[in-house]
Amino acid sequence: MDKGSTLTTIAVITCNRPTWLKRLLLALSKQVASDSTQLDILVVDNACDPATEKVVSEINTHSAIPVTYQTEPVKGIVAARNRCVTHFLATESQNLIFIDDDEWPSDEHWAQNLIDKKQHYQADIMTSHVISVGEEGTPEWAVDLIYGKNPLVEGDQITTYYTNNLLISRHVLEQISPAFDMRFAMTGASDYHFALKCTQAGFKAFYTDAPVIEEFPKSRATIKWFLRRGFRSGIGYTRSHLFEESKSTALMRCLFMAGVRFARGILYCLKGIVTLNKTTFVDGMFRFCSFGGTIAGFFGIKHEEYNTIHGK
Repeated sequence: MDKGSTLTTIAVITCNRPTWLKRLLLALSKQVASDSTQLDILVVDNACDPATEKVVSEINTHSAIPVTYQTEPVKGIVAARNRCVTHFLATESQNLIFIDDDEWPSDEHWAQNLIDKKQHYQADIMTSHVISVGEEGTPEWAVDLIYGKNPLVEGDQITTYYTNNLLISRHVLEQISPAFDMRFAMTGASDYHFALKCTQAGFKAFYTDAPVIEEFPKSRATIKWFLRRGFRSGIGYTRSHLFEESKSTALMRCLFMAGVRFARGILYCLKGIVTLNKTTFVDGMFRFCSFGGTIAGFFGIKHEEYNTIHGK
């Protein structure tokens, strides 16, 4: 590492998506950093796929930003995320940025913007939003629904964030160990659980306008997929709070949230029917399923969303 520069590692978890991974790595290789910033890229392959290794090798040959390839044989997004953290902590890097393999930065200053705003806000964690675009043939209602309208504005301090566009300072990961909980190995919500632990530890997270673009796969654009996702998210919410709070606090919090989700689900469904708006109706069904998942989480029910790989 150059003397006087700060190293930041951009981490990518991938599983059988070599085409989309190549698109992302090409975009990351064009990131522009300031004189005081040095970037490197880490790819953790959770499928141990020769085609993926070949893509990384080809990009690394021409990239001005070095790319490291590692495999994680233990299946599940949690093991892969923790592999990223372990590698990161074994280096001199001071910031770890997560981005998904179905995404790419909105511009060439994306990483530097996150780093600069971390310093500006004296933040422990920085995040931004995701802009979804549909894979060819994806219905518009599904693209509109996946993230909805971004409610955050520059400088908002937040307590909920996810690893699809996230910068984490080194001292956070040195304290929160293991960063991601294997009890969420195939179910999702390990990043929500991580955010909850960080908030309870007193770490401060801020939002800035540094979006990434995501290609939403056509194979996910079904009502069934959204309903399952809603159910899974509800389960993850309840399990996270049961793991980190007293039973009485978690019970009260999750029952209140279940009530909110039930009420909103009914209202959105009715609104969708009256206005003949499919996006609003499915949003209501999503929230109603999230209500069901919030209750199911109390009984140890799990839904393994990551058994099926979407994309290419």
